[in-house]
Amino acid sequence: MAKKAKARKQASKSGKSAAKRPAKKKAAKKAAKRTSTVASKRRPAKRGRSRAEPRPPLTRAAKTKNAARAAASRDRSETPKKPSALATAARTVAGFALLAMDGVTRRLPWAKNENDPIALLQTDHRRFEDLLKQGEASTERAKKGRREILNALTSELTVHEAIEEQVLYPALKPHAEAHDIVLESYEEHHVADMQIKELHDVATDDEKWGAKFKVLKESVEHHISEEENHMFPAARGVLPKEELLALGAKMRALKAELEK
Repeated sequence: MAKKAKARKQASKSGKSAAKRPAKKKAAKKAAKRTSTVASKRRPAKRGRSRAEPRPPLTRAAKTKNAARAAASRDRSETPKKPSALATAARTVAGFALLAMDGVTRRLPWAKNENDPIALLQTDHRRFEDLLKQGEASTERAKKGRREILNALTSELTVHEAIEEQVLYPALKPHAEAHDIVLESYEEHHVADMQIKELHDVATDDEKWGAKFKVLKESVEHHISEEENHMFPAARGVLPKEELLALGAKMRALKAELEK
């Protein structure tokens, strides 16, 4: 009898625990549902903006530019003594005169020289100005167009900076007339690189993209003006024509190699 009573008691307990299980499962489901509802409310709503484009991989041109820039930062050569203001003015005037003569000469089909580094760099400058105008005129709707403009500007500007920093700047830096403008140009290249990196981190349909691109445009245009009005005349004034053409040939070959 005692055994039967004990069995009935155990059966009664198991029945009660079985009855409790569905209730526990229902409570757990309700708790999970409440948690998911709260989590979904906390998620920020999508704004319909596209994500920022990934930065382009490090190209051979970028590696060449970085190596040249690192070498320039390690350069501990003495700063050349500044010439007198009269001597500097004379060389600058002579450089401008040579630039003017070259401008006339380049229009003559039999007198063009493909190894002229100034002509090579000025051609790049006109290309950058065109890309910058296109980018500034674009709207947030032109997502694909903006992306293509930025990618073209990034790759072409990287090659341009590489040939300048690898070949031209080291040749001009020892000359007092060009020393300061060369140092400033290194820094202006660095600033443009940082601005381009930031642009790649912003979605092309974001309103910030247009503002950042305009600042980049102003920065690059200022750099172009500094080079064409100060550095190039100085280069014409301090470097013999033969040396300048040799530098141009080297720059042209390097440019072709980096654009492959």
